Amino acid sequence: MSDTPIETIDTLLESVEADVDDEALGFKLRTARQLLLVLRERETVGQEALEHADIDPETREQLRELGYLE
Repeated sequence: MSDTPIETIDTLLESVEADVDDEALGFKLRTARQLLLVLRERETVGQEALEHADIDPETREQLRELGYLE
């Protein structure tokens, strides 16, 4: 599907949204997708902050292993 869990969830919600005829459910799906955009932006800002932070090499490597840094 996609690279990140957020992208995967968005892809799944998008496919369901395309099949839903109920307006109320469509609204909820669109809202959920918009909230995913907020999460994606927060994740990006957090990763950028970590990349520029003064962190010792061992901690930086641990963050990389956990997927917080690329």
